[in-house]
Amino acid sequence: MLRAGAACLDITPPLGTKMPGLFHERRASEIHDPLFVRAFCVEQEGTAVAVVVCDLIGIKRPYLDRAKARIAQEAGLPADRVLITCTHTHTGAQTGEDAYTEGLIGRIADAVRLAHSRLEPAEAGWASAQEDRLVFNRRFWMADGTVRTNPGIHNPDALKSAGPVDPEVNVLCLRRPGGQTLGLLANYSLHYVGAGDSEHQISADYFGYFSRMIQAMRGETFVAALSNGACGDINNVDVKGGLRTDNRNYQHTERVAAKVASAALWAWNGMAFVGDARVDGGMEEVILERRPISEADLARAREISERKTGTMEERGFAHHILRTAALPERTPTWVQGLRVGDLGIVGIPGELFVALGLEIKRRSPFRQTCVIELANDSVGYLPTRQAFGEGGYEVVSSPFTPGAGEQLVETALDLLNRLQKA
Repeated sequence: MLRAGAACLDITPPLGTKMPGLFHERRASEIHDPLFVRAFCVEQEGTAVAVVVCDLIGIKRPYLDRAKARIAQEAGLPADRVLITCTHTHTGAQTGEDAYTEGLIGRIADAVRLAHSRLEPAEAGWASAQEDRLVFNRRFWMADGTVRTNPGIHNPDALKSAGPVDPEVNVLCLRRPGGQTLGLLANYSLHYVGAGDSEHQISADYFGYFSRMIQAMRGETFVAALSNGACGDINNVDVKGGLRTDNRNYQHTERVAAKVASAALWAWNGMAFVGDARVDGGMEEVILERRPISEADLARAREISERKTGTMEERGFAHHILRTAALPERTPTWVQGLRVGDLGIVGIPGELFVALGLEIKRRSPFRQTCVIELANDSVGYLPTRQAFGEGGYEVVSSPFTPGAGEQLVETALDLLNRLQKA
């Protein structure tokens, strides 16, 4: 018989905290809506897995490894069965060697310990729906034959998208047998939508709105989280079709969340629930090779950084070349696989291109597969090998050699196949 539990804890930072996600430093001066860590735990015959979703842009492996060590000690859940991810909100708190992150490690561990302590007889259901009105590939083939990221709305030189989208809304629901909802975990491949009138407001972005809306739609109170899928090249900007949407009061953030929540509700109301399902997990360490950096690129990056102006590509180039130069030649990171019945869950450690996420889903042995990015680490952009030959912001920004994304895909599929056969 299945057992399940869920928990939610506040991780809103104090005012004055650094906020990552832009090319200039900024600090929180207001709290628009709180940030949370949400944990879901599912157990079958003594084997349990947990998925944890944090309203943050990303957290590096060393801090999440420490959180997992505490979870193993305090809740008895091994690291390979705990997936910790971030939503990638650009209006959250920066993490690193500071008091906030130290406290965050404890809050993540506490959320899992609470979810595990609340395990009770439960049923699980999983299904998916489509929402294709919100996702756009932000890489475009231009009239001059190059690929550009975010070329601008109605740019006449932007000819066509350089990649696909993934409109699937994955949903896992946990409930008491035939009754009250305990938790809902959804997944959608869309970058953050953006802040309202001030870039200094702390906000969970549309992920936070989703949590509140799906509960309101059901008329219940439960733990609800929206995780981010493979969306390294996906955003909410319709370059070919529309005008820039007014979001001064988070009204567009809210309506994006409403559409995703509606799709999740559609899937939820059509899913079958089971009281008995195989639960398992596994994790593999992979080594990603750093891209070589020429002296010319390093000099150009320093020049752009010093003058503090330039296009998105130029600023991205400078920021990421300098960051990459500081990395070791080989970066160890994690790929993870979990299963709940015939639902496969993959954890990828960076911002994976959507084509690679779709490849995992296409080749997965499970009937339904959910790809969660920024899981257990935050290593940066993971483009396709093809994209490295095309250029664009994400390629310039990626610190790794071409093929790193495909390497992670193959590792994920190997994990899924082993879980399916076990």
